Amino acid sequence: ITIKSPDEVKSYPPTIKVYTRTGDKGTSSLFTGERRPKDDAVFEALGTTDELSSTIGMAIAHLENTKASTLVPRLETIQCLLQDVGSNIATPLTAKSQAKIKR
Repeated sequence: ITIKSPDEVKSYPPTIKVYTRTGDKGTSSLFTGERRPKDDAVFEALGTTDELSSTIGMAIAHLENTKASTLVPRLETIQCLLQDVGSNIATPLTAKSQAKIKR
């Protein structure tokens, strides 16, 4: 990991602002379009699976070119499965989600 100096960081392009036109009323939408409070357990679960996948990615980076590198394919498989878990969490089974999934 390389730590950037303050001068290097200043040279980064300006941050791009993204407008979703839904406003921030304390809610976020799921894949189905259903809006839920940002403190809903669904978003907590999504964040947790993302953090786990990120941690596994760091482990993979540290294991490459070591004696334990044989674990990398297994860890990559787990990361892929976590992506599936996240998509299932973000798509609760409702009549609306069934219609969207069929598209």
